[in-house]
Amino acid sequence: MTQDQERIVSAFASLSSEQLRDLYATALRFPEGGTNADITFELCMRRWDDLSPEEFTACFELVKSNLMNMYKNSTLGWSSKKKMAEMKENGLIYILLKSKTAIEGFLSFMMTVEEGEVVVYCYELQLPESLRGRGLGKALLNIMEDIAVQAGVPKSMLTVFSSNPAQYFYRSLGYTPVEHSPQAKHLRNGIVKQPSYYILGKSLL
Repeated sequence: MTQDQERIVSAFASLSSEQLRDLYATALRFPEGGTNADITFELCMRRWDDLSPEEFTACFELVKSNLMNMYKNSTLGWSSKKKMAEMKENGLIYILLKSKTAIEGFLSFMMTVEEGEVVVYCYELQLPESLRGRGLGKALLNIMEDIAVQAGVPKSMLTVFSSNPAQYFYRSLGYTPVEHSPQAKHLRNGIVKQPSYYILGKSLL
């Protein structure tokens, strides 16, 4: 990591939740015309360590509900302890999608360096099945990308299980496998073996 890259990553990681909201208030909004959801939502952005215990638990339970079986069927395996630790990594920012009564979904991300380049890395984008296909996931992803552009970060990346239909959603928004992503293997009998996951990226600038 160069000094300039370290400065960008460290500066973003050091921002308080209040500073994040002040700096990126224009990005933290739904698109004009809203979404196709029939519920009124509030968007909140804060560092992981400013989440209340109830908020963190709600986010973890959503991850567990959506991804636990995919983890179990992959080479990674599922560990609640490891996943909780991953969701508390230093520098992680959460964008919460809240109704009047509950957290309905969230996106978490951080600025980091991948393959010698500063990127915004989407750790999680989680919605219950009942709220998918209504433009909410795209809205959350766009907010993250807008924040990255405002911060001068040129690329967005994420990891998605090959068994997760969400990969086609990301690909439809311009995400493609990066050079160091695991690749499919073509076996001698003609069978194509997919990797457990893909690493996808998208240029923002």
